[in-house]
Amino acid sequence: MSISRRALLRGSGVAAAGSLTALAIGGRDPRAAGALPRSGAEVPLKAALAAATSPALPVTSRDSVFTRSGPGPRYWTPYSWNYTNNAALPESVWQQNITWVSENLAPYGFTMCCTDGWVDYTQNTNANGYITSYSDAWTNDWAYYVDYLQGLGMKLGVYYNPMWVAASAVADTSITVVGTDIPVADIVTSGDVLNSDNEIYWVNVAATGAKEYVQGYINYFKNMGVAFLRTDFWSWYESGYDANVGTVGVDHGSTDYATALSWVAEAAGDGIEISVVMPNLFDNAATEILYGDSVRIDADMTTGGWGWLSGGRQTWQDDWSQWYNPFCGFTGWAHLSGRTGLILDGDFLALSSFASSAEQQTAINLFTIAGSQLAVTDRVDTIGGDLSLWQNLPILGVHRQGLVGKPYFYNSDSYSTDSGSRDTERWAGQLPDGSWVVALFNRNDTDTVTKTISFGSDLGLSGTATVYDLWTCATSTGQSQISTALAPHASQLVHVVPQGLSSTTYQAAFANWGGGAMFNNDHTGYAAMGFVDNLQAANAGASVTFAVDAPTAGTYTVGYRYANGSGATSTMTVGVGDEAGNVVMSPITVNFASLDTAWTTWGTVTGTLTLTGGTNLITVARTSADANAINLNYLTVANIPSIPAISSISASSASAGQQVTLTGTHFGAAQAGRYLTFTNNGINWGGPVDLALFTVDSWSDTSLTFTVPTASGTGGEWAVAPGTTATITVTTTGGTSNSVSLQIS
Repeated sequence: MSISRRALLRGSGVAAAGSLTALAIGGRDPRAAGALPRSGAEVPLKAALAAATSPALPVTSRDSVFTRSGPGPRYWTPYSWNYTNNAALPESVWQQNITWVSENLAPYGFTMCCTDGWVDYTQNTNANGYITSYSDAWTNDWAYYVDYLQGLGMKLGVYYNPMWVAASAVADTSITVVGTDIPVADIVTSGDVLNSDNEIYWVNVAATGAKEYVQGYINYFKNMGVAFLRTDFWSWYESGYDANVGTVGVDHGSTDYATALSWVAEAAGDGIEISVVMPNLFDNAATEILYGDSVRIDADMTTGGWGWLSGGRQTWQDDWSQWYNPFCGFTGWAHLSGRTGLILDGDFLALSSFASSAEQQTAINLFTIAGSQLAVTDRVDTIGGDLSLWQNLPILGVHRQGLVGKPYFYNSDSYSTDSGSRDTERWAGQLPDGSWVVALFNRNDTDTVTKTISFGSDLGLSGTATVYDLWTCATSTGQSQISTALAPHASQLVHVVPQGLSSTTYQAAFANWGGGAMFNNDHTGYAAMGFVDNLQAANAGASVTFAVDAPTAGTYTVGYRYANGSGATSTMTVGVGDEAGNVVMSPITVNFASLDTAWTTWGTVTGTLTLTGGTNLITVARTSADANAINLNYLTVANIPSIPAISSISASSASAGQQVTLTGTHFGAAQAGRYLTFTNNGINWGGPVDLALFTVDSWSDTSLTFTVPTASGTGGEWAVAPGTTATITVTTTGGTSNSVSLQIS
């Protein structure tokens, strides 16, 4: 019997283990969370760097361009076909669906198609043992589909683990490790297989040539132009154990697992995104956060529906999947998500598997607020009338801006031991421009429940805000809270934009917490949900990272609201980078005077930081070179710009599909949360809750180019009207510009 994803996922994730036996290489109980590396083993380089003494910002994560950007990618996967048919995907089905994606989803930002599993029987390889296509039955190879998708304005993602070796490559001694004359057969161990049919072997990381093979696999895909690598079955490799099955193979141990992942991360760099699927996440995901971009936090979707999204097991288990459903998984691992942290992967979404539009919206809302990938597994033959749900521009807009929210935290306890420590049904996240996205859910099966988030006490806002409902497109001004009676399985997702501010406040409790920094609320006097602690000697390397927008490059006044009850001046290291990984400002030391000895007095330290135009990542870290400790409540940045002004428009008239350029001042260096509103024929394009498809081609502080919209919506219902006049404005946090006119020809 083949123990592969196709077998494992049948029958509620339970499969027989055949004749496989445990080869306990690591000598650990595979069910014991937090198992330590074997004594005397070499610590991978990045782990050593993370522990090293340095006055610079600490290394506490993979910190790739992907994690620095916030949420996971938006793409299509054929998983629903694979699972339903329990078979490898026919090439004709792949071709039919990628054409459908290019026409219906790519214009909305779903610009990648990624293969999925059922690759056991793929055995055709090149001279170095690397498979050349998804299936031996396919006519076209990987390179063909990289080029084909690029021609459609999209990218290719691949499901495969570079630690796998096809049995055909083991059997053929002429197949050698890339750059060597070592037979690929020499880097595997007899019996060390993924499945009982011996179709795929695991690499032996101790073998000469193993690193070259694994990193060569990454480079093979990366150099070809593959954008995303979905690597699977890591828990089976690390522990040889599955909570649903029992023993499934060799227990390689946590040290070999860390070594393998470190090779993958090193070769990947910023050139290919690494998805880690079925991880054990031992020791609070200590290995995965150093070497992975995204990690699966729940069980496989299988047939989807509400039972998977919210039902099933509600308690923690030590091995994958620690949490069964996405609600619990996103909530339980939210302390590791956010910019530079881990992207939480909730698996795929098939809208056709849900019983109502309310459930469908709830699924999209949850994955959006959690900063997950938005991976569509609906197909041309199953999408029915649900396509417009994936084309909701307001929701896709906040995802594109880097939204990664957190559930409401009630205390600092681990969610695995205290299910009351976090609220799966109330979430909020802050965007780089300082605005907020709030999500409310009702997981109850029978009762209508009212859920509330206070903008003052929960988010720390002073004054009122404008609230945009991202589904109904309703706009409400002068609001101080969101409070909604939700029917069973219903939800609400809103964009909250504070009004009348002279500076922007970024709450530490909703930022990324790295290196052991953690939420707390055990001292009084804080604003919003709470503060971040563990910025202390015992957690050297702990940090808080904020995503902060700056309208233009320059020096900005910042304030740090903190508590220091240590009795002496504390220091923290503060540095600024951008999403691409460039250093915007080298780290500096900031002093925080002692305020009391009870940690209940809060004060503000003011200084300046150099920021680049666009999104900045400001990190406040307690390094080993710093002194004492602080609790950090929030950061304020004087980044509210002047009101934008349009001085000219490049054309007096234009037709649908033509580009038009505006020139002026104070537009902002990057679009981020700024927007251009185009109004014609009674329709608005480009605003926070405008659903009609609209393209901004370029954006700078003094110039922006857009395309006069072509028809979109059902039957092309949203279209400009020739012979009429359109009006155009630009809106930033500083305000809304003057309007200019454009004749539609």
